Amino acid sequence: MPERTELVVVGAGPAGLAAAVEAAGLGLAVTLVDGYPRPGGQYFKQTPPELADAAGPEGHPTALFAEVAQADVRLVSDTLVWGIFPEADGFLICLYGPPGTPRRLLAQTVVLAPGAYDRPAPFPGWTLPGVMTAGAALALVKHQRVLPGRRVLLSGTGPLQLVLARHLIDGGAEVVAVLDANPFPWTAWQHALAAWGQWERLGEGWAAWRTMRRAGTALRWRHLVRRAEGNEQVERAIIGPVQGGGAETVAVDAICLGHGFTPSVQLARQAGCQDRYDPDQRAYVPVRDEWLQTTLPGLFVAGDGAGIGGKDVAQWEGRLAALGAARQLARAVPPDRVAAVRRELARQRRFAAVLTDLFPPSAHLGSLLTDDTVLCRCEEITVGEIRRTIDDGATTLNAVRMVTRAGMGRCQGRMCGGPVAELLAREIGQPVEAVGQVTPRPPVMPVPLEGLLEEET
Repeated sequence: MPERTELVVVGAGPAGLAAAVEAAGLGLAVTLVDGYPRPGGQYFKQTPPELADAAGPEGHPTALFAEVAQADVRLVSDTLVWGIFPEADGFLICLYGPPGTPRRLLAQTVVLAPGAYDRPAPFPGWTLPGVMTAGAALALVKHQRVLPGRRVLLSGTGPLQLVLARHLIDGGAEVVAVLDANPFPWTAWQHALAAWGQWERLGEGWAAWRTMRRAGTALRWRHLVRRAEGNEQVERAIIGPVQGGGAETVAVDAICLGHGFTPSVQLARQAGCQDRYDPDQRAYVPVRDEWLQTTLPGLFVAGDGAGIGGKDVAQWEGRLAALGAARQLARAVPPDRVAAVRRELARQRRFAAVLTDLFPPSAHLGSLLTDDTVLCRCEEITVGEIRRTIDDGATTLNAVRMVTRAGMGRCQGRMCGGPVAELLAREIGQPVEAVGQVTPRPPVMPVPLEGLLEEET
């Protein structure tokens, strides 16, 4: 029989940690489930104990960790949630983790805080060793003390690129250039009011820019990587303006791609929550009400898994979702607390909207694709194969998937789903939302067959 609890929070990043603390403070029985050995998610990823002495302030637990430690929260770590199924009396949560971990939980309410992952940015040569996402590179250099290369090129858009450049330079790498696909943000001054009070984040950007300037690293606007070349690994990057202009060849041994993030909506979709396409984020997001509750009563989504907003938006969304869950369970929710959370969340959302406005996900990457460019890395399906399938009459993402197997590999379409959908939409002259999404099926995460059993063998 599954263990019963009032609230299960999935994901121990900023949104999940905040939700667990807020809910426990209201007296709810809370179980916090996370796939990593230690809580923190990507934003607050903790440095391994053996490297903690060298970590510096950024490797230390935040105040949020201390709140969780003091709260009455059951933490289930190193455990995957591979399925959520609505039941008459709640939600059946299916888990797979180390021996002794419960395989099933029955929760009256659920807060999903799955976060996001780096937006795939395919181009010729992107599968070469040495080409990686900005998030992966940042995790390597900050938390493993490993440089992705000695001569590194950054390409993408947004402030994360500057932060990564700073850490790479401080770690001893040569950052040959930072390419931003968007134009210089001349209109930033118009958002001064929304940015007021965001001193920590503005200071982080200023420090990164100073580090780049001292190192002589150029920041080139409206530029991107057009192609990567090399034998055993990446050796050269062909770069150029987003539209028109000539191309340059730059010698590198690593390319870090930071074209933004994609919300992790897989669990919400598999559970049956309705979603919608957000053209500003070029991604699907769950439909939510004012309490962040989805179209399934009792199931809430908070943080970047519902739309990219950053760690501060995520924390306050986590707290609001917890208040909503308590309200769903007929617990007393202090009106002044609700008002304070909504007020701070609105302030953080204003700043997040500024960043989305200034650094939107690049829509120019599709023009770089050639027929031999691999789109689905798991199944090694090329652009040419997908185009031939479209020529044969495929007009939906599911149809392309059934014929080519694109999206059927280990990642279940996380890496190729967006690029394939955008390619299909361009080829048939339809908006992205018209081609649909792949049908969600459990298990959402890869688990061994034994992990699907209700009890350990």
